[in-house]
This record gives sequence, structure tokens and C-alpha cells, in this order.
Amino acid sequence: MNRVGWMVLLMMLSAAAAAFHFATPKAEAFNCKIVQCAAPECLENEHLETPPGQCCPVCVPN
Repeated sequence: MNRVGWMVLLMMLSAAAAAFHFATPKAEAFNCKIVQCAAPECLENEHLETPPGQCCPVCVPN
């Protein structure tokens, strides 16, 4: 194979790898079961809520 053929083959393999990378579902970055969270004491008119993508609850306004 000449140089152009190798370049085309390399670009096709790169495109296939990129397509596979973006097509596979991503796992969670970490397991919340192993995280130890502090227990915050909320003020009046606040309650505990766990934001999306986080493990530990925070105080948010009612």
C-alpha cells in the first residue's frame, strides 16, 4: 500500500473508533454507596435535597 492508502485506512479507523466511543453509554463516574456525606443542619425554611449528579444532600430553600 502506498502512503495515501495508509492515510485513508488510518482515517477510517479513527472515525470508527470515534463513533464507537460516542455511541456507547457512559457509566457513572463513581458509586455513591462508598461516599460518606456530612449531615448538614438546615436553617428554617430550608430542606435537604440531593442535586442531580451528586451523592451528598445540601440545604435548599423551601
